[in-house]
Amino acid sequence: MPKEEPDGTDPMELVGVEFPADAAAVETMVSVYAEEYARLRWDRDRILAAFRMPRYASAHGAWRALGEPRVRELVEEALERFTPPARGGDHA
Repeated sequence: MPKEEPDGTDPMELVGVEFPADAAAVETMVSVYAEEYARLRWDRDRILAAFRMPRYASAHGAWRALGEPRVRELVEEALERFTPPARGGDHA
């Protein structure tokens, strides 16, 4: 079978679906994205820029749904949880 034609009988065929989500689900999605970016050591500005970019459709849609202030709050929370402490000269 050619690659261009999906095989409906193939259990490994990827199928995308869309489903409605309430505000709590969208906030959870933003938190998960922000956590992932924070774990990659992205800074606040870079994370927020990703949410503003339409090419990141899911993150951008969440940003549009919740608004900049709420997304910023969730990003701040993720950064507080997942930014490693600075290494200094103090040794315990």
